[in-house]
Amino acid sequence: MKRKLTALFLALAACTVAALGQDMPPQYAAVLKTLDKKGDFKENVLKVNIPRSDLKVTVEGVATPTPFGFGGWVALTAGQGGMQVMMGDLVLLESEVNPVMSALLDNGLEVTALHNHFFFETPRIFYMHVHGDGDAQDLATKLKPALALMGSAPPTTTAAASPTPQFDTARLAKIVGHEGETNGAVYKITVGREDIPLKEMGATINARMGLNTWAAFTGTESAAAIAGDVAMLESEVQPVLKALRKNGINVVAIHNHMTGSNPPVYFLHYWGKGPAATLATGFKAALDQTGKARGVAQNKPIRPIVFVCEHGAAKSVLAAANFNKLAEAQNLPWRAVARGVHPEESIPANLQNTLTAEGLNVAGWKPQVIADSDVRGAERVITLSCELPSSASVPGVTPAVWEVPQMSDGYPAAKSAILGKVQELLKSLQASDKP
Repeated sequence: MKRKLTALFLALAACTVAALGQDMPPQYAAVLKTLDKKGDFKENVLKVNIPRSDLKVTVEGVATPTPFGFGGWVALTAGQGGMQVMMGDLVLLESEVNPVMSALLDNGLEVTALHNHFFFETPRIFYMHVHGDGDAQDLATKLKPALALMGSAPPTTTAAASPTPQFDTARLAKIVGHEGETNGAVYKITVGREDIPLKEMGATINARMGLNTWAAFTGTESAAAIAGDVAMLESEVQPVLKALRKNGINVVAIHNHMTGSNPPVYFLHYWGKGPAATLATGFKAALDQTGKARGVAQNKPIRPIVFVCEHGAAKSVLAAANFNKLAEAQNLPWRAVARGVHPEESIPANLQNTLTAEGLNVAGWKPQVIADSDVRGAERVITLSCELPSSASVPGVTPAVWEVPQMSDGYPAAKSAILGKVQELLKSLQASDKP
């Protein structure tokens, strides 16, 4: 009886230890050693602690300890095919942001967000989200140079602003490839993103509504300053970041201006100093990473394709996401949106997860009702096992009808049918677009 009780006690103890934590895998122990950081392994995730205990921060005059909101981190977990996924949030001084960003980008990691958590803090603190995937040790090696810069970046310096823009504005316009306007001491160039077929409640969101990229210049020919905003599709974020940093222009923020947009649009704010022509060249390098300035499909603006299903949350989403991935990979001038006759509140989480795992990111997409303006402005309208409502009917426009399996019949069957039709549609569009 005593042996049985002892065995039961040991079994319960083992279960308790397993519930509290997991043994550290050797590859994760090596990551902590490489980074010279502490961390723990729970729920199949390695969490590496990167606290900014070197900072003495006050928020609106109140002294705040490091755990109050200044404990940075990175985390790793195993993904498909033995690949590791790394995500993290680094706590940075203002002067550290761009040196750390360059170190991350130069070593093959991604920066996915940059923002603040506080108002009225001293010193100013920014938060940079990082992402990467690959071998655990390789990710640690790529991350280490960026971490080494934290606490060592030199302070930024300031210079007096020029009273008027004392530079050749025509030369800047020629470099950028777009004309601008002078307003007092500032010369501003604005480039709309008409290539992105963005609508809200049926209304077209254009440059005047804020869907644009711009650059403002001030100062002199040899000592100018630039500031602005870049509107980007998701696939353009990392190329734009790299272009700006390689040209010595500081990135200030990365965020969204709209929620539920389809496709998602991101905005990047930047700042730089130097000769006016050099700054214009740096801005042009970033602009060239976006669809309009790259001259997608021989300088033709991107034309919208509209997929419509009953609820705008499954079949049309699957079709639009696959269409956009294939069109973008081939640098074709079409982009698709998903619409619904009676739209659901949101795209099902399990479908979002499945599409994301397949490299089809629909994060931020929100089912929207089909409107006549969608139909009127589209090059092609395709209905998937539904009919357009009378409110969206446009004289002379006859939508193509795709009869495809219901998602309730199984995702593989629906995906196979829709993907095959999407591929045929792209071939048809290319054939009809030839001169």
